[in-house]
Amino acid sequence: MRERLDEIAAKLTAIRARGLSCFGSHAHGFVMQPPATEADVAAFEAARRVRLPEDYRAFLLHVGHGGAGPYYGLMTLARWDDARCEALDDLDAECPLHPDTLPPGEDWLEALLPGEDDAMDRALRGTLSLGTQGCSYYTQLVVTGPARGRVVYVDLDGGRPYFPECTGFLDWYERWLDELLAGCKIHWFGIGMPGLEPELAGALRRGERLVDALAAMRRLPRVGTDTLDLVIARLDHPDARVREQALQVLGELDDDAAARARPFLRDPEAGPRRAALRAVCKGDAARWAADARAMLDDADGSIASAALRALDEAKVTTLADLAPRLRDGRKGVAEDAGWRFARMAGRGVPPAERAAFAAAAAAMLDHAEVRVVMYGAQVLAHVAAPELPELVARLRAFALGEEPSLRMSACSALVRQDRAAGLDALTELTRHADPFVRQDAARLLGELGDARVLPALERLLDDETKPFESTATGIRTNVYRVCDTARMAIEAIERRAGQRGGIETARRPPDA
Repeated sequence: MRERLDEIAAKLTAIRARGLSCFGSHAHGFVMQPPATEADVAAFEAARRVRLPEDYRAFLLHVGHGGAGPYYGLMTLARWDDARCEALDDLDAECPLHPDTLPPGEDWLEALLPGEDDAMDRALRGTLSLGTQGCSYYTQLVVTGPARGRVVYVDLDGGRPYFPECTGFLDWYERWLDELLAGCKIHWFGIGMPGLEPELAGALRRGERLVDALAAMRRLPRVGTDTLDLVIARLDHPDARVREQALQVLGELDDDAAARARPFLRDPEAGPRRAALRAVCKGDAARWAADARAMLDDADGSIASAALRALDEAKVTTLADLAPRLRDGRKGVAEDAGWRFARMAGRGVPPAERAAFAAAAAAMLDHAEVRVVMYGAQVLAHVAAPELPELVARLRAFALGEEPSLRMSACSALVRQDRAAGLDALTELTRHADPFVRQDAARLLGELGDARVLPALERLLDDETKPFESTATGIRTNVYRVCDTARMAIEAIERRAGQRGGIETARRPPDA
C-alpha cells in the first residue's frame, strides 16, 4: 500500500505542476495538509469506538490529513460529523446504507427507516464526512456495517444517496486524480461508470453496459479512431438508449458528427432525435439552421425547445420561428418560446417588424399560462403599439391585479404604451398592502426618473418595513426596508433632474 500512496502523492505533484483545475479546486489548490500522527488517529478511533478503514487510515498517516480532494477538498477528522444536524456520538453504530439494499425512489428514507425521528441523521450513522460538494451535498465514508470502506454521496435535503463505483477510499481518490490528469470533464466527479478510454472501449467491444460505457465516454477529452468506430457501430443498436448515448458521444468527440447524426433526426424515438439535434447544431448556423427549424414541429416538446435554444444561441431566431410556438400546446414550448421572444425584443426590434412583434405579444396576453402572459408583457415593455389602444386597459388590469408574477412586467409595459397610465398605476401600487409590491413599485419609479412621482415616494420614507415572508420554497426577504428603496429612488430621480439642469416638472402626481 505504501507504494500506492507514494504514487498518489506523485500524481498530486504532477497536477500542481501542470496548473490543472476543476470544480472546487480553488478551495484547496491541490495542496494537502500535513499527515496525521498515529497518536492522533488512534485517539480519534478510541473516542469514537471505531477502527477506520485501512486505506483511509493509511492515507491520513502518509499522504495528508485534509486538503486536496474531490469537490471542495477533504475535511479533517475533527469535522467527521459535519453533515449531521445533531451532535450524535454514533460513528460506531451500524450504517444502514448499502448500494444493494437502498430502497428505490423518492421515499427511500421512509422505507429505510420507517417512523424514525431525524431520519436523515440516523441514515448517516456509521459514516464520517469526507467533504462537501456544495449546497446540501456531502461525501461520506462508511466505517461500519456491510458497506464499510465505501464512499457514498448524500443529499441532506433528502435526495437518494449515490454510491460511486469504487471499492474503497483510495480507489475513489485515485480515480479523481487519474481523470484530472487525463483531461476529463469531472464537474460531477464520481457519477457513472468508472474508467478511461481503454476500459470504456473494452466494454463496447464486449457489448457490456453499453449505455453506461457510452455515457461515461462523454467525460473524455478525446478518443482514438478505433474507439470512435466502436461508437459509430452502436448507432444501429435496437435499444434507443444506446443510440441516444452514441449520438451524444459523437456530438462531443467526433468532428464529422453532424453528417453521421443528421439521419437520426428522423429516428422513431425521441431520445435519439434529441441527441442528433445537439450533434447537428454545431458550428456555422448556416449549415444547420434548416435542420433545427424542421425540428420545431417535432411531436416531442422538449425537442422543439432544444431547436429553439440552438437557434437562439446562434442568434438566428426570427419572429417566424417563435410566433407559431407562442400558441403551442406541447408541454413547455409556449413558455420557452415566450421567454426567447422577450429576450429578442430586449435586444432591439427592427422598425419594419414592430407591428408584428406587438401583435404577437398582444396575443400572448390571452394565454392560459401565466408565464407566457408575463413574457408577452415584457415584449410590450420594449415595443410601442399605438395601433392597439386596448392594450392600456388590459395591462393596467394586470398591473393592479392579484397575480404577483405579472405586476411589474405589466407596469413596465404600461409605461411603454402610455407613460402617464404607467406612472399612475405604479403610484397606486406604492399604497399596496404587500410591502414587496410597495418596494418593487418604488424601485421601478426610481428607474423611470420622473419627478411627478416624488410625492408618492416621499410618503414611503416612514415605511420601515423590511419585506419578509415564508413561502413553499423557503424564505423570501430583502436586505432593504421599503423606506431605503424609496430614498434611493428619490435620489436617482433628483440626480437625473440635476443632470438635466433641474427638476422641470412640479412635484405632483402624474394625473394632476
